[in-house]
Amino acid sequence: MLLTKYAANAIIAKARAMYGKRLKEKDYQSLLACSSVGEVMTYLKSHTRYYSVLNNMSERDVHRGQLEAVLRHQLLNEFALLSHYEIATGESFSQYLINKAEVEQLSHFLMLLSSGNTERFVFDFPSYLESHTKIDLMALSKATNYDEFLASLENSKYKKLLAPFRPISGTTIDVPKIENTMYADLYKNLFEIIGSHTKGREKKELTEMFSTDIDLMNFVRILRLQKFYHLKPEDIKAQLLPGGSIKDRILDEMCATQNPKELFTVAAQTGIGKRIAKMEYNYAGEIDRRGRYNYTRRKIHFSTIPTVVMMSYYVLEQTELNNIINIIEGVRYKVDPDTIKKLLIYQ
Repeated sequence: MLLTKYAANAIIAKARAMYGKRLKEKDYQSLLACSSVGEVMTYLKSHTRYYSVLNNMSERDVHRGQLEAVLRHQLLNEFALLSHYEIATGESFSQYLINKAEVEQLSHFLMLLSSGNTERFVFDFPSYLESHTKIDLMALSKATNYDEFLASLENSKYKKLLAPFRPISGTTIDVPKIENTMYADLYKNLFEIIGSHTKGREKKELTEMFSTDIDLMNFVRILRLQKFYHLKPEDIKAQLLPGGSIKDRILDEMCATQNPKELFTVAAQTGIGKRIAKMEYNYAGEIDRRGRYNYTRRKIHFSTIPTVVMMSYYVLEQTELNNIINIIEGVRYKVDPDTIKKLLIYQ
């Protein structure tokens, strides 16, 4: 379905107007000056656009999982609003975001399962997903082993995808490999959506957006796997996501490097490596999130493609939600404000 010029302009204008209500420098300074979670919540309710969704939440009893679920539910609703005119493509990308949330929750649960702490999942229960997913979330929250985990996926595509990873007796769950498989499937389906629903400049910009995302994640994965696990090049390569724009030969060279300095040097041959070299960040693990933020911040201002602006808005707002959660968790545990600020991405 082709968008009229009016509809396209309406989507772009709405997304930019919504983005204009983001937290500003003065808001972050005020939030970082708070001495309790109650003060943070009061500020958010009194001075920001979050007052409506946080109004019924208690400042004393707010839990990270509960807060995250409420804020992410709001973000999905906002995206649905932007998708109103984008019937075909908008619905497809909405489904992608639901699938992404499913992958995030399944990865989170498997980490808890592998460490024997599944009872914590109840507190992070993503109730907003219930009406959008085929996963039996209640059964998932009660699963205590991999077979019960698979049973909760009976009516979803994940049962067949993850069944081959059932651990043999006496072995542990290979969470990284399972997570990699789910994300590879997620991006495969995403590129199929782009290929079947878009063309021309829209197809080019969306492909570049998500290829850039994959390149950033792969760079950080190589960095972490080299530094903390000292894996062989072929084992590192096996854990990278397909679909990025970096040539296979360069990826091989990156995986074979011996230290971060060599990795940055080899990566400098690529477009993403040149962007990373110019990037300001506090620690290496921030590179993919910072790169994603920088890229989408440019796109929301300058792209004339509605779907690109929509997806940019989602990424930017997701970054803001993570900032809020980091602030609340930092204040709760009395972390120094300057340390909390280093975790935030908003400039």
